[in-house]
Amino acid sequence: MNEIQTIEIRSEFDVFMARMQVRKLARSTGFDITSQARVALATSSLARALRLGETYQGHISIGRFDNGDRIGLQVACTAIQGENLDTSSRAFSDVRWLIDDLLVKRLPAGDLQVTLIKWVK
Repeated sequence: MNEIQTIEIRSEFDVFMARMQVRKLARSTGFDITSQARVALATSSLARALRLGETYQGHISIGRFDNGDRIGLQVACTAIQGENLDTSSRAFSDVRWLIDDLLVKRLPAGDLQVTLIKWVK
């Protein structure tokens, strides 16, 4: 993974700013316009599903990475003390079709992290 940018999420405006940064990084990584829109929409949809900026505070970390074979974008949304959030497959159905991989991880102290991965095609 290359440089990671982290945006603290305390309000819906912060989610909007994160979405803009994701789109900007997707553009510079080489995503076509449709994929840029998808990964940006997935970011804000995931933040909404996690109720970031509303019920929960947290952060969104954005980074470009290269695994040797492909280049992609990774967006990790973390809800602080989000242990009561629904992590069923239904909770993230609005997001899954927009991206290539989705990983859900419970962190210490009751935090919840959901990571999106989108590959350049």
